[in-house]
Amino acid sequence: MIKRSFILFTLLIFITIGSIQPSYYVQAQSTVEVDVEVLNIREGPGLSYPIIHKGKIGETYGLLQEKQDWYEIQLENGKKGWVADYLVSVDEQQKHLESKGIVTVDGLNIRSTPNLSGNIIGKLNAGEVIQILNESKDWIQISIGNRGQKGWVSRQYIMFDTKNEMNIPQQMMVTIIHNGTNLRSQPSTSSPIVGKGSSGDSYTVVETKNNWYKIQLSNGNFAYVASWVVLTTMETAQDNDKKKEKGLKGKIIVIDPGHGGRDSGTIGFSGTFEKDITLQTAEILKNKLKEDGAVVYLTREKDAFVPLPARVNLSSIHRADAFISLHYDSIDDQSVVGHTSYYYHSYQKILAENINNGISNILEINNRGVRFGDFHVIRENTRPAVLLELGYLSNPVQEASINSKKYQELMTDGIYNGLVNYFN
Repeated sequence: MIKRSFILFTLLIFITIGSIQPSYYVQAQSTVEVDVEVLNIREGPGLSYPIIHKGKIGETYGLLQEKQDWYEIQLENGKKGWVADYLVSVDEQQKHLESKGIVTVDGLNIRSTPNLSGNIIGKLNAGEVIQILNESKDWIQISIGNRGQKGWVSRQYIMFDTKNEMNIPQQMMVTIIHNGTNLRSQPSTSSPIVGKGSSGDSYTVVETKNNWYKIQLSNGNFAYVASWVVLTTMETAQDNDKKKEKGLKGKIIVIDPGHGGRDSGTIGFSGTFEKDITLQTAEILKNKLKEDGAVVYLTREKDAFVPLPARVNLSSIHRADAFISLHYDSIDDQSVVGHTSYYYHSYQKILAENINNGISNILEINNRGVRFGDFHVIRENTRPAVLLELGYLSNPVQEASINSKKYQELMTDGIYNGLVNYFN
């Protein structure tokens, strides 16, 4: 009886110990790099513990485990210590590339620490692509420019992307879209302008960096041009291979639900918000495309404001095989009904035609045709892109139809069929 009680007591001890504040162990190959001039290394995971060592900027230590907002590290003398997670960067050897993100607001503050009390050390604008180094709660640590400087930005203003950078084939060319396009010394809108490009000028691409092309000028010098202001005149081998494959399987489709957040879009006769119905249409279309093997991204997945440059950048980063911007129309004349398909660049017209035909073949509403449209998300898009106006919310009858399940199913079937025909 005594022996049995001892066994039960021992088991209870192990159970109790196992339930006390679990820590999260990090793989042994992980290290941390000190990001501040002087780093306090403490005896335990908290500011109340005594300082047992001080680290210097640039020093690295083995990472043993993570507990709440603290990392346990291995010191050179064989001892262990704890550091606050926002004062160091984690470098895991298994990570072959850093994550990327797209800024969704203008004037985003870059701070020295992951909180609003941190000093502002820079600013970012909507559409800029950033390298993500580390995360701490609602903050993201990024690399700033080419100086290797690090800073923190609020997570809520970043759209995430973890794809590889584009693979550039030999002798890839880009063509300038607009007269007076800035050619810069570095891949940043804040770097000095070293020249101007004219519409139709073509340059050889040497490499890409953070959504910029490094190009060679006629005098032999090099400059950078933003990827969203040029057209590619030669595609990657991966693109060419995908074009040979018919159907939707493996095709990358970016769906852009128009408006969102503080931008409601048009408001229907009976109060329908365009931003709500575009998101609903996008979700239905996404599911249909994914079922057929397409890789689908949405520029927004909730009621959030996403600037137009960020939407275009997502198309470029993912090298979209098709970018579909969804909208609903409005006009003072409440008798007008129908759907319209818009393109900007000539290479986008065939996609617009196929989708327009797909909709007309399945939905019996007025077809207002395929038209040229000067809209940012297709004008600045270097990928096959269209903007679709899928009906008039200003017409009370069509507004009611648009809100019906039948209309949404038929409309998305039409877009789906148009994409299938386009890729075939």
